[in-house]
Amino acid sequence: MSSSVMAFSFAVRHRLTTTTTTPMMMMMRTSLLSRSILFSQRRAGGHILDNPNHYNAQKSLLFMSTDTNNNNNNNDDDCPLAFETLPYRGAEVRLLSSSSNSSREEEEEEDDRFLHKLEESIKYWKKHVYTSAWIHVPSCRASLVEKLTSSSSSRPSDDDESATTIMKNDSGVITNHKSNFELHHVNTTEQTIVLKQWLLPDKEDKIPPLATHQVGCAGLVLSEKNEILLVKEWQGGYHNRTPSKHWKLPGGLLDAGESFGDASCREVFEETGISTKFESLLSFWHRHGLTFGKSDLYVVCLLHPTTTNNNKDSNQTIQVDPMEISDAKWMPIDEFLQTQNHPLILHVLQHAFHLTKDNITNNNSTQHNLLKKQRLQPVAPIIEGAVQWPNRHPYPTYTARPNNNNHN
Repeated sequence: MSSSVMAFSFAVRHRLTTTTTTPMMMMMRTSLLSRSILFSQRRAGGHILDNPNHYNAQKSLLFMSTDTNNNNNNNDDDCPLAFETLPYRGAEVRLLSSSSNSSREEEEEEDDRFLHKLEESIKYWKKHVYTSAWIHVPSCRASLVEKLTSSSSSRPSDDDESATTIMKNDSGVITNHKSNFELHHVNTTEQTIVLKQWLLPDKEDKIPPLATHQVGCAGLVLSEKNEILLVKEWQGGYHNRTPSKHWKLPGGLLDAGESFGDASCREVFEETGISTKFESLLSFWHRHGLTFGKSDLYVVCLLHPTTTNNNKDSNQTIQVDPMEISDAKWMPIDEFLQTQNHPLILHVLQHAFHLTKDNITNNNSTQHNLLKKQRLQPVAPIIEGAVQWPNRHPYPTYTARPNNNNHN
């Protein structure tokens, strides 16, 4: 295993992907999709991450402010709308929810006033060379989305005067307003629909879709007796489910803002009741073509059980999650190599520990003695460190380091 630095700088957000015929239908379907993704991922402790290739382009999304619709913003008074300036010259506006006592006519008048101010604000942002405009629309004001995205499906140019929305201004005069915003994502936590518009017509739109990757982790829990903790999941419908065929490592998707170590320890405890301590990364895969067109990063972490029972012949008492796990057990590594064929675990044992199925099957005395001598150590564990720029928080950074105490 080479000693290469792997620095993962991903922003934790949900990407929504859907195909629709109208902007309003797209917003509604995306909202439902967002809820279903959130539900399924909360069960697995999941989240989805941005493509790291677009990290710099999307830094403006990482620092979105809180409520900006107040009179205390620091922007020029010439701009009709209160807004916050995001890194990389983005302008962000957060709409407030309508009053529950407002009539439909009052809501429409409020929307019209906003759209009129928005048109003037866009002129201001373009004049001052802002790169993008962002609007957070509360779900209770979803009717605005159709007006704001009325021309986005045809991707009009900045000079396309036909891309307009008809409304009344403050004086009651019928006016046409350009509405070139596009749906970017639905924030299910804040119950807002987030729209964006690229403001530099002569430059390529550098804003990527909200997320392209999900990130998961597995915990390879290795005991002092060189046993690994394995689980079998349930498969099939709830009322006629059966245990999965293969033993596997406990694991799942990371929660928002969660580290590899914290996530792997949490997943192991949730599925088996075993408390562990994170030691290092061992391996990861990067695959594509998952549900909703997502890609997947899946990291295998080396964990150590934190306590044992008074009984010296057993580890902590296993308590499985009956909703997800049908069975769990400790299995000696040599037994695993002789009886199991899980591709990922075999890959990790071979490349991280130099243990192979062939050597065990052929009664390799060196490998057998190694497993009985002491707890195994990886050849080059990928250790967590940090990279830090001035005036910034340190970034967790993982680097493979040869193990000088390794006896494998």
